[in-house]
Amino acid sequence: MSKIRVAVVGCGALAKLSHLKHCQMDEDITLQVVCDTDLKNLKYCQEKFGAVRAESDWHKVIEAQDVDLCILATHQTFRGEFIIPALKAGKPVYTEKPLAPDINEMMEILKVTRETKVPVCVGHNRRSSPAMLEFKRLAEKAKAERDGALSQTVTNFVGSRSRIPEENAMQLFMRINDDSRSWKNWVFWDREGIMFAEMVHFIDVALWMNDAKPVRAFAEGSPRGNFTLLLRFSDGSLTTMVHSMVGNFDYPKELFEFTTNYYTVTMDQHFEVKQSGFADEPSVRTFPYAVAWANQHQGMPGYFQARDEELARAKKEGDAVRWLNVEKGHYSHLKRFISHVQGKGENPCPVDTAIGVNKIAMKFLESARLGLPVVINPEDWHLPE
Repeated sequence: MSKIRVAVVGCGALAKLSHLKHCQMDEDITLQVVCDTDLKNLKYCQEKFGAVRAESDWHKVIEAQDVDLCILATHQTFRGEFIIPALKAGKPVYTEKPLAPDINEMMEILKVTRETKVPVCVGHNRRSSPAMLEFKRLAEKAKAERDGALSQTVTNFVGSRSRIPEENAMQLFMRINDDSRSWKNWVFWDREGIMFAEMVHFIDVALWMNDAKPVRAFAEGSPRGNFTLLLRFSDGSLTTMVHSMVGNFDYPKELFEFTTNYYTVTMDQHFEVKQSGFADEPSVRTFPYAVAWANQHQGMPGYFQARDEELARAKKEGDAVRWLNVEKGHYSHLKRFISHVQGKGENPCPVDTAIGVNKIAMKFLESARLGLPVVINPEDWHLPE
């Protein structure tokens, strides 16, 4: 099989930490082009990641005959301007989230994907995290089974009665511990802040995990950070997303938990999944860290042990502390999309799913500014064929 030739447009921090590194290490990918307007950064990325050539003009990437797929890793304000002509030129695009900053631009991208039949994948990479896929599998299993195993505590108290509607609903909780000292300055100037640019990841998870349709959104706090989002679904299920901008970056960032049908499952920082209620499943499953991090410790205790060892190493050697990177699905998401382009699997996050996510993110922004819950109507999540 011939290698797929990839162009990475936008060579900022995310591209360096994720896309460029993954293209460099993958035997099935040739990093054909790096593209950025910062010439010094462009030269650095070409040399460090081994790109065949560098371009400062993104138009040349679209016109290139030796590029099979584009990765767009720019700021969210540059989306449709690149994606639409790329699709018309027959080039599939993997774009970082959010899909686009406004509804009209999103709809134009959707229209062109339908006209050209050329795919776009949005970087909602949590869908491809191995730990998240296990979390999702257990959620689907819990929905299909009526009752989790009785805990020792309630064995002596449970009686027979008919079920009530609330027992069939899902409670999904997501806690995002973030450290705003690591953010780029544009976040503090952007009116939408983290509530749009970052929370689309977690709104996408909420829609991915819930079978019912969203009906109401409520946000409390500042879009820049320190807020709580509440999403209600038509079957009474609730998703709560708590975001802090003043946590410590060395503490695990993401904790997810769902409860339904008397099952409880948690996913902690993409390296540990725990459950209660399934007699035929292990109580704890652990998952490896990101590809570049050779850490033998597993699970939450292993994370803190590895962190302490890294702090001690950096102090002893007078070196910078290395970031203990976890597998959030960035690499797997790209690989799944490449397989889709090659006709061997589904698109892990097509444009139509991302549009509903972005529209609901805009509903949360509206709620935060009004200080009131806002209604989510069918036109906010449904796209006619």
